[in-house]
Amino acid sequence: MTSSFGWTEWLSMMGSFLIVIFLLVATLIAIRKVGPKMGMSGGKRLQILEVQQIGSRQKLVLVRVNEEQVLVGLSPQNMTQLGNFPHTDMGVAMAFPGEVENDLKPSEPHTQGGFKQILSRVLKK
Repeated sequence: MTSSFGWTEWLSMMGSFLIVIFLLVATLIAIRKVGPKMGMSGGKRLQILEVQQIGSRQKLVLVRVNEEQVLVGLSPQNMTQLGNFPHTDMGVAMAFPGEVENDLKPSEPHTQGGFKQILSRVLKK
């Protein structure tokens, strides 16, 4: 038995294929336009300031939430808060280190502890 495949079936199949492709593209465009705004209120309170890769699958992320900076350690298994710091605008101090004086003297201890202390505290948990 040979089945004949006519022009009408071929045109119907190609038309259906083009409709599916058009709907797929329209859906992707709608997701791109609506997706990031979905569930967000007026102002952004969360901002990623820096990301530092410390291994193949581990990284440190400095996040600003409202007026605080939070240092977060990321690994494939979990996310750990390493410390909280008040937000200071370091852009000027980093751009011109000689022209801006630092308020903290090197001999003063940090209130949150150094990175080494925070990391050892987290690893002991």
